[in-house]
Amino acid sequence: MVQSVLLVVGQDLEQFDVKKGLKVSGGLNFNNTFYSGSDSLIHREPYVYTLSGNLNLNLFGIIDAPFSFALSNTSKTYTQPFNRFQFAPKYKWVKLYVGTTNMNFSQYTLAGHDARGVGVELTPGHWNISAMYGRLKKAVEYSPQDSNIYDVAYKRMGYGVKVGYNNKGTDVNVIFFSAKDDVNSLEYTVPAESDLHPQKNTAVSAYLRQKFLKHFFVQGEYALSLYNSELRASNGEKIKSSNLLDKVFGRKGNDRFVDALNASIGYESELWGLSFCYERVAPDYQTLGGYYFTNDIETFTLAPYLHLIDGRLNFSGKFGIENNNLNDLSADDTRRVVGSANVSFTTKKLTTSLSYSNFSTYTRYKKTAYPYYVDDLDSLNFYQINQSLNAVVAYNFGKDTTLRHNISLIGSYQLGNSKTGDIRTSVSDIVYGSLSYGQSYLPINLSCSAFFSINYANATLFESLYYGPGLSCSKSFFNNHLTTGLSFAYNENILNDSKTNSLLNTSLNASYLFHGINEKFGRHTISASAALTNRLKTELTKQNYEFLATIKYGVSF
Repeated sequence: MVQSVLLVVGQDLEQFDVKKGLKVSGGLNFNNTFYSGSDSLIHREPYVYTLSGNLNLNLFGIIDAPFSFALSNTSKTYTQPFNRFQFAPKYKWVKLYVGTTNMNFSQYTLAGHDARGVGVELTPGHWNISAMYGRLKKAVEYSPQDSNIYDVAYKRMGYGVKVGYNNKGTDVNVIFFSAKDDVNSLEYTVPAESDLHPQKNTAVSAYLRQKFLKHFFVQGEYALSLYNSELRASNGEKIKSSNLLDKVFGRKGNDRFVDALNASIGYESELWGLSFCYERVAPDYQTLGGYYFTNDIETFTLAPYLHLIDGRLNFSGKFGIENNNLNDLSADDTRRVVGSANVSFTTKKLTTSLSYSNFSTYTRYKKTAYPYYVDDLDSLNFYQINQSLNAVVAYNFGKDTTLRHNISLIGSYQLGNSKTGDIRTSVSDIVYGSLSYGQSYLPINLSCSAFFSINYANATLFESLYYGPGLSCSKSFFNNHLTTGLSFAYNENILNDSKTNSLLNTSLNASYLFHGINEKFGRHTISASAALTNRLKTELTKQNYEFLATIKYGVSF
């Protein structure tokens, strides 16, 4: 099995030196896993080994070529740099990309899509100029033997240019990107079940951010995309239109324009700030320069923040409204109200934080009329509310050179419920809490901690309580070359007033870093761990166990 890896390396030609010649670095790891268990429902290999390694070759200080492999008794993988390779030489303000690149112009145009080809970045003075050309997708033929019906693809080529200027609070750029599938890149007929359609796209955008009156700013980006989702349906003739956009872009057949807008205005300072953001992405907005897009959405967001007591006390929040169905063609309207607030206070010994979020959704399903049938059901209202509250308190005290103490308390509460019309269809409450105390005795490198956690969930059809204590210790020996750890945890699970699980977990680990041979023969480490889980007998379960152990040897050079 051959896998591809992406090598992203920048080679600075100013570092070029023939005397550096060839340098080799890498590592090798041999991992062994042993498993044993009494539960017949768990099927797992009793022994699994994995041998993995990586090798990097550096030539003259500017070219890197990595190799890696993994071999086990369940699979084999091998990677090398020549199926996804990038050579990126740099000299002063000029940088060149050759091979596989994933340049990012903006979220509405070229948004980090992998491309195999060439690219360039020029940064003279206050200017920033980028350009790329390459293959976004390779042609993949349909093969009944491989059952790859959903992997079939047309060859897709693309190119783009971005020109930007940044100086004294002014940041402006314009972007052009275009991509098109090659309809003739597949030799064999594609089955209709693959739902594969050759596409093309041209996207342009303009961005501006301007600061004024020292702390105020305004920014915005407008993007326009000419998109065709089925090239085979195009007649190839330009649309006769007096519209300027149609003439400039040469719109044909079933080409359609979609747009997106993102704008904000606000005030920013060290003490406080407030910004208002607006975003509107038209239905069906898409560009072939990205993988995933959220469209048919309109959001209004208000985001304040406040820093007090030299930055130790901080407040922040985000509140917004989100709507969909912008063209009023969908069968439902959805409105979301999102709110979050955070407050934190930090000193040398004390750390506290409190956060709250509310995510509410209101959906109205419209009455639907068919040609030969009219739905008698009126519009239906659906409400969904999710709220969460999280708190953390941590306190550290003691002497920095001898004995250190720490106490922490973590708690969270989540509420979720939904209503259809006037009927509540579901409700859930989840409460989590954890209290821990730890000590670190620095002269002998010994640390121990004890904790107790609880998790309670109350939903429509069940009520669950999960709780228990735990203890862990770690100790280092021989100037930190040998590190050991031991932990215990006991948990009980009560479901609908019946004890369903009672678990006792024990784990032990140790790792040793060899010294004396590191500089000449590399850095060698051997580690081992063992974990035993005992499921004690309850009213509903039988007693069983699981044992997992690992032994690993590694070397890096």
